[in-house]
Amino acid sequence: MADQTDTILKAIPYDLPVSERPYQAIAQGAGVAEDEVLRALADFRARGLIRRIAAVLYHRRAAYAFNAMVVWKVDDGDEERAGKLMASYPEVSHCYEREKSGYWDYNLFTMIHGKTMAGCMDVVQRISKRTGIGTFEVFLSKREFKKTSLMIGNE
Repeated sequence: MADQTDTILKAIPYDLPVSERPYQAIAQGAGVAEDEVLRALADFRARGLIRRIAAVLYHRRAAYAFNAMVVWKVDDGDEERAGKLMASYPEVSHCYEREKSGYWDYNLFTMIHGKTMAGCMDVVQRISKRTGIGTFEVFLSKREFKKTSLMIGNE
C-alpha cells in the first residue's frame, strides 16, 4: 500500500461527486479497486495523513457573514492551556500558535465566525474573560479573495 499512498491521495478530487459511491471515482483515477481506496483512507486517517474528508461550509453563504482574526498576547508557557480553551468554542474555526517576533508580541491567533459583528465581539469577550487574556487585537474581514482546502498533486 505504501507505493499507492501518493497515487490515491492525488486521485482525490477537489469536489467529490454527488453519488451513492463517490469513492469509486477516486479508485478509477488511482487505477485501484474501490475497496482498496476505502482501506487506504482508513489507513491514512489512522496514520494521521488525513484528518477527514468532509463537506466545506462556505460560512458567508450560510449567513455567517462576519469573521474576525483575533491575535492574542499570551504569556510564555500558557499557550497550551489558552489555545485549548480558545479552540473549544464552536465559533472558532482556526486556532494557531505562532512565534513572537520583533515588535509583534501576539502568539495565539483565532478565526471567529458569527452572524453579526456583535456576535463575533461577544465571543472575543467571552474568550478573554475565560482565559484571563486581556491583550488582543481584532481584525475584521472585509473581503474574501480565496478559500480552499489543501490540494495534493496540483503543483
